[in-house]
Amino acid sequence: MLAAATAACSSNKDEKPAASGATSAVTTSQVADTGKFVVKYDRAMMSDLAKTGKQVTQDNKVIEELAEALGSVYKLPKDIPVVGTECGDFNAFWDPTKQSIILCYEMFGVADSYAKAQSEGRPDYYNLYFDGITRMITFHESAHMAINIYSLPSTGREEDSADQLGALLQLTEPGHGDFAGVAAAADFWFDLSDNPSALSARTFADEHSLTQVRAYNLLCWDYGAVPDKLEVLVTQPGQREQKGRLPYQRAVGCPDEYTKMRASWETLLKPYIKVELGIPASGSTSTSAHATHSTTTTPTR
Repeated sequence: MLAAATAACSSNKDEKPAASGATSAVTTSQVADTGKFVVKYDRAMMSDLAKTGKQVTQDNKVIEELAEALGSVYKLPKDIPVVGTECGDFNAFWDPTKQSIILCYEMFGVADSYAKAQSEGRPDYYNLYFDGITRMITFHESAHMAINIYSLPSTGREEDSADQLGALLQLTEPGHGDFAGVAAAADFWFDLSDNPSALSARTFADEHSLTQVRAYNLLCWDYGAVPDKLEVLVTQPGQREQKGRLPYQRAVGCPDEYTKMRASWETLLKPYIKVELGIPASGSTSTSAHATHSTTTTPTR
């Protein structure tokens, strides 16, 4: 199942971006919050994976939950559709032409399969992994939305910036996995990462960072948010380095990296959001732990 999954994309490759004047920038703190995220379910007709993803998603009102989470964060000048649809492969993207967040049923189907595999023998892990993956991907795509509709400046690769905001939004949500959900999403990216011997020019040229790099970034920001709770994520001096554990040489700078990232996004989004992003520097009030250690959620899907 995982072999069919690829990195989520920021836009529909068949659509051209909207013209620069299609959406106007809002520059004051008095942003009208007159829109909402509107859920839509399209039909799934072709693949079993898409049909499974649609059933899991619609039966459990997953997209409704995601739309509610987004609505608690963003001030919207207009309605933004959040559309579940069959795409042909694992994907999700912001469609700048239709001004919609597109969530592919195949993405939900893969997340369901992966969460079931991770929860074998520990059914309490299912929700953590399913929510951790689907929320991270949805929040990532909402970052592309924010950059577009608020005309935000960018000084680096937009995909990397979207990963940053995706992690911050996941960390903003106590009760939905918070830093455990970020770790679960990182586990997923690690399991999707390419064999180094199979990397090609196309892989290195992709607009996304390498999947394994994205996973280590998530671990860094996760650890940086709550280093007192997530030492388990770090390979300590003298220990053998292993995939899925953050080398201590990177980890030592992660609290500062997280603090700067959080401050930068707070500055950019201050006029456009209703909440304080991420976990404050003073630490988290959450009692959850790393995804593979002491999560106690109950599976419902």
